[in-house]
Amino acid sequence: MHRRGVTLIEMVAVVAVLLGITGIAIPMLGNDAGSRLGAAAMMLRDDLEQVRHRTIADPSNPLALIVGTNGQGWRITPLKETAQPIERHDGEAWEIAFGEGRATGFEDVRIQSDADIIWFDARGVLGMNQKPKVQLSLDGRKRSLDIGLVTGLVKIRSP
Repeated sequence: MHRRGVTLIEMVAVVAVLLGITGIAIPMLGNDAGSRLGAAAMMLRDDLEQVRHRTIADPSNPLALIVGTNGQGWRITPLKETAQPIERHDGEAWEIAFGEGRATGFEDVRIQSDADIIWFDARGVLGMNQKPKVQLSLDGRKRSLDIGLVTGLVKIRSP
């Protein structure tokens, strides 16, 4: 017996696969600015946590995160000598410039902070009298980083 056409089960399977692909593709295409901004915020949070953890691990050599004056990045430096970034594990300078290196694709992201330098003490406590206001922006969207004054923990918030 020769069969022509497709069965209902075959049709349902094809539609289910197409819906699954669409469900994955649409968010990736529709929220490019939001995902880039979120990725930049996570990168900044991770670098702040590096500063905190490395300072706790080696209190004799505390680190700081220096926010770029042009709003296009930051660098991690020794607290005592903030002009030169430290080296990453791969030998590169620990410096983020939007649109370059690790920050490729973040060309239009901007960082604003009321503190040029963010640092932690040997206990991991924010080394400043008040919490800095740190915000990333892209195409009218914003993400704020909330740094706990006592805990030093960093959270990303959508204002």
